[in-house]
Amino acid sequence: MDKKIEKFCEKVGLGIAISIILVIVLFFNINEVAFGEIMLYDTLPNYKINEDVKDMFKKYETLMVSNIENPESEEIGDIELVGLEDISYEHKKTEEEVKKSTQVSSNNIDVKKLENLDYLRQEFYIVDATTGMSKDYFDVNKFLSTDLKIQKSESEPKVLIFHTHPHEMFKDSNENDINEGIIGVGTKLANILEQDYGIKTLHIKDTSFDMENGRLQRNGAYERMELVIPKIIEQNPSIELVIDLHRDGVNENTHLVETINGKPTAKIMFFNGISRIMENGKLNNISNLPNPYIPTNLALSFNMQMKAMEKYPGFTRKIYIKPYRYSLHLNAKTMLVEAGAQTNTKQEMYNSMELLADLINDVIFS
Repeated sequence: MDKKIEKFCEKVGLGIAISIILVIVLFFNINEVAFGEIMLYDTLPNYKINEDVKDMFKKYETLMVSNIENPESEEIGDIELVGLEDISYEHKKTEEEVKKSTQVSSNNIDVKKLENLDYLRQEFYIVDATTGMSKDYFDVNKFLSTDLKIQKSESEPKVLIFHTHPHEMFKDSNENDINEGIIGVGTKLANILEQDYGIKTLHIKDTSFDMENGRLQRNGAYERMELVIPKIIEQNPSIELVIDLHRDGVNENTHLVETINGKPTAKIMFFNGISRIMENGKLNNISNLPNPYIPTNLALSFNMQMKAMEKYPGFTRKIYIKPYRYSLHLNAKTMLVEAGAQTNTKQEMYNSMELLADLINDVIFS
């Protein structure tokens, strides 16, 4: 193994090799929530690293996904990596650890304290180790003064719901029925918005984004999605709110559920990619992943989180911040929502959509 590492270091350069090893160490020691289905390789940027190293990152990320099936030994270049079953179980998060790392405060929110970036991070966010927070992006007063309001319409669509990973399923889903997974949850949300709140909603049930050559392939799902969804938005200029609805992937003994209004309800998490990455201690823009809407994206998730903490304490996990952009550049008011996980039941998910729809109505349409 030592000779293989030496050979690898000679191939890609000692500095890059050390950086990659440090990233791996950080990943396996991170004490935050599971990364689930939103993976680095979906939007891995072509920037400052050569193709060999980029492929290594993709393979490492694939290996480390928490719910990968039938893990086997992998080889990256000349370095052999043991299978996930051999190295990751001790790092999977228990239900108690997930609760602790995603615990949010109740409805007694001191906005003045949130002007302090450290306090804001502690109360509202989980920040990936490869990115960070800065005052120019995370200004609570700007969040609160952002105009997020949209006029309702029952005749033309105001909301677009789609799923970059449409094949995500739940504990009691029939794997052969696509409507029993996240697509069915999206249908539930769309129906509630239309029937209960009078908000015309367009729900896209395209199942091709996480498929390639007839097989499930989440690598590249965001790129495939971008061939379809922007055209739909262009064809429907009345759309002002875009929702990419996912479910998370967690350890099998973790159950993201809270009893709210007497119903077992799957917890949700708002997710932001900020197109910035930490390099040499400095937070830099990722130039080939531009997103002019980041300030509004962040204001939207913050205000949704604030309203959730006020009305439904325990319903939301902390907002997750990662460096890339995912689907958040499609429209100014775009939300990426991680609803529940593979350990939740369909009914828990449907109950969750009742609350999410109410929050959307309160924050954006009332």
